[in-house]
Amino acid sequence: MKTILITGCSGEIGQFITKKLLEKKYRIIGLDKSKPFIKNKNFIFYKQDVTDENGLKKLFNEFKNKRQRIDILINNAAVSVFTPFLKRKKKEATKTLNTNVYASIHLINLFVKNFDLMNLKIGKIINIGSIYGLISPDYRIYNKGDRINSEVYGASKAGLIQLTKYYATFLAKKNILVNCISPGGIENKKKQNKAFIKKYIKNVPLKRMASLSDIFFVLFFLISEENKYMTGQNLILDGGMSSW
Repeated sequence: MKTILITGCSGEIGQFITKKLLEKKYRIIGLDKSKPFIKNKNFIFYKQDVTDENGLKKLFNEFKNKRQRIDILINNAAVSVFTPFLKRKKKEATKTLNTNVYASIHLINLFVKNFDLMNLKIGKIINIGSIYGLISPDYRIYNKGDRINSEVYGASKAGLIQLTKYYATFLAKKNILVNCISPGGIENKKKQNKAFIKKYIKNVPLKRMASLSDIFFVLFFLISEENKYMTGQNLILDGGMSSW
């Protein structure tokens, strides 16, 4: 049974992915600030802030002592800010970049050390990016009070896409495949009103937003044993929005 470490396991995407992977008989180690509503003998939760460098080092030392192997790393934890860019505060930018970029760097490095220690033959790293690491939001579809993706969030996801390519080349000799999934807008009727969804999908050739199942379909292919050659890729999951 392969073991997957996933960060941000309690969020909308993270919790869905975790449950689906448990159904596929993976052992899951989940990291987040709060515990998800998941009960499964193959799920182990650690309350952990991914920006806490010392905390992560202690956690991986615990894995070392327990001889706990990590076959797959999913860098899913992310934060954003929604204040206007002209009022951007340094602490907002720092928190976003630390969570979305630096924490991923640190976790990848810890993952590689565990990979070498356990003498594993193949490893997989999946970074969860965003379409806004490639394009800018269409401000015409937002109304006052809507959550508009920020410039620093886009910059952080663009950085994560580049990290994917960087690590893919350097880790190829270890047989560690590194890929990224960049979803477009994910439909969430609890957070999005009908008017916003209607305006958003006008920019999407397939005329709908992404679903969590769409994301899992791509992720499951990337981590599957059948994928032995695809690496360094950013798979854009936006219904064709970036192709206009």
